[in-house]
This record gives sequence, structure tokens and C-alpha cells, in this order.
Amino acid sequence: MDIFVIEITDADSVHQKLLLEFKKKDISDAKKLNQHCLSYLMVDRILREFYHIENREIIFDGRKPLLKTGAKHFSISHSKEFIALAFSDSPCGIDIEKNTQRDFEKIADRMGFKCSTLDEFYAEWTLYEAKYKLGTEAYSGKTYKLGDYTLSAVSSSPQEKFEIYIQSGQYFPPNNDTI
Repeated sequence: MDIFVIEITDADSVHQKLLLEFKKKDISDAKKLNQHCLSYLMVDRILREFYHIENREIIFDGRKPLLKTGAKHFSISHSKEFIALAFSDSPCGIDIEKNTQRDFEKIADRMGFKCSTLDEFYAEWTLYEAKYKLGTEAYSGKTYKLGDYTLSAVSSSPQEKFEIYIQSGQYFPPNNDTI
């Protein structure tokens, strides 16, 4: 699985007409619409430039976006200034969250998470969200701590290899296996 983490602080400066070409659903909040469109613009660009896939038509199977050809599976997540994109030959899911201070004990108790620190909570939360986006059983996964953010990615393949690319080109090795 290839994971791309892209800063979205400049989404507002991308030409609106270009962004709207990648709109997949109606979103009333302008900032969230820009993030949504930029996410699909980046999916299209990575499929074209990194994987050299010509037919990049996206369809929706219920709530999940898919390439019509099935040439590659992908998953999208946003949090504050970042988009996280996962691409795999197998079904995959990804979630990124900014680690903000919160009363995590109540949420952890309600969700059945076993955690005693905020970092552990976000590792559990992002893993839960990534599994939900996967939509099937996860057989492999990784969790990354990226500054103030936690990112988890999961796959339906037990042999999945994980590579993460940060917009700056910096590579971050995984800090733990979560599955």
C-alpha cells in the first residue's frame, strides 16, 4: 500500500473551475468542498502520474469510491491541514486525525477502546475509522504518529506492505503494527 500525506493549506488558491471538475458530491461548506475536490484531484493525479492508469473514472459502491476498472483500490481521509490517500491492489481504508486535547476516556469507554493516553486513543480511533472505510475484515494495518497527527491504514490483504510518502518527500517508517 502506498500512502500519500498532502498538505491542504493552499486548497483555496487552486483554480475553482479546476477543483469543481473533481466534485463527487454536494457539500455546502466552501472549505470542505475545496478539500473534497482537492482530494479527488490528487487521487486523479496520483493514479495518472504514479501508477500510469489511463482510465481513472470513479464510481460509488454505496458510500465507497472505486475505480470503475478496479485497477487500483483507494481510500481518502482529511483532518485540518492534511489529506491522506491510500492506494493498494487490495481493498484498503485510511484515517488521519489531528491529536487535539479532549476528554478521550468517555469516548474510549463508549467505543470499547483500551487506552490510557491521548496518543493511544488516537491510535485506536484512527484504526477504527480506517477499518470502517475498508468495509471488510482487515488483515494487515499500520499506525503512524506524524507530529500532532495520527494516521492508520488497513488492508484486506495479510501480505500488504506499507510505504508512506509525505508531501515534502520525507519517508516516515511505521511506529507500530496495529493488527
